[in-house]
Amino acid sequence: MPVSYPCRHCDLSFDSISQRDTHEIEHPIQNPTVYFQDKDIAGKYLRITSLIKSGDLAARNVSNLAINGVNGQTVDALFERIQGVQKAYIDVSYGNSALQKSLKIEVCIADEQELNSVDQAFSLYFSKDDFTSSDIAAFIDNVKQYRTVTEYINGLVRYLHGVMAKDRRSGTTPFEDFDLRFNQALQSLQEYRTSLSMAIRVVIRFNRNDFSTLQFCGLPEIEAAMQFFRGGQYTSSGLVDSSVRMPVDFSTEFSLKELLGSYQQASLQDMEQQVAALSANNLSLQDRSKFDYICYRKAVEQDDVSGMHKYRRKLRFDDVFNTLIGEQ
Repeated sequence: MPVSYPCRHCDLSFDSISQRDTHEIEHPIQNPTVYFQDKDIAGKYLRITSLIKSGDLAARNVSNLAINGVNGQTVDALFERIQGVQKAYIDVSYGNSALQKSLKIEVCIADEQELNSVDQAFSLYFSKDDFTSSDIAAFIDNVKQYRTVTEYINGLVRYLHGVMAKDRRSGTTPFEDFDLRFNQALQSLQEYRTSLSMAIRVVIRFNRNDFSTLQFCGLPEIEAAMQFFRGGQYTSSGLVDSSVRMPVDFSTEFSLKELLGSYQQASLQDMEQQVAALSANNLSLQDRSKFDYICYRKAVEQDDVSGMHKYRRKLRFDDVFNTLIGEQ
């Protein structure tokens, strides 16, 4: 009997595998996709840290789905499995005749009381002008029993490590890796909506000179500075004690307390002397650009043409501030 090789997408058959493969190229591959909260899951890992609701899970081009090795499952069954647990690991495989995929889901629903306890511990150890590696170790030891917020704790610690690296106070993380630690903190904290996590995200954006959106973060000085770096006026009036106390790196503290804090009283020469006294080794390119923009704004305020030209030249290669200066 002759051997035939049926197409895996239609009813045609072929005499050889090569003929079938050539034919199948003409068929568009239907990519099996699982969606979480209207976003397709591109990777192989999904962390769920808050309660899900009906409609949060969906699928397209999926004809077979297995949960923890059990075939014949559905997206609704996966939803029920996730909804019924507070902490679990779930292995999911799904696909169609053309493509198979795998996904590991970590369910770790944060307990609100544990979140509050972690925030209180963070305030206890880090509501001060400086902190050390010993403070971080003590904080970790204090909150290690809170099992439902492990990733939240990791995000806070990575942020602290980033601050220490940027200030060159870390014995393990070099200065060049501070932004990597900040990025890791963002990834760990992205699913949490506490005041502390929102404040950290805004501070990291401030470090990266991302002033694209304004939002309440509980840090009035940061909010006022963000408005200034968007081209608005800096107003110190109305600044009250923050609802969130948190440590920041030295250059951010310098921008807020020294340059902007004395902006209305200081002259351009005063500011230039303050900046010149800093160690250049502890400054990122983004820090330098912020300092240059503050001085530029003061030069404009004083109608100092020479100063304006000087800082325009310094900022001409900075996409954020060069564009902003051009709009003013």
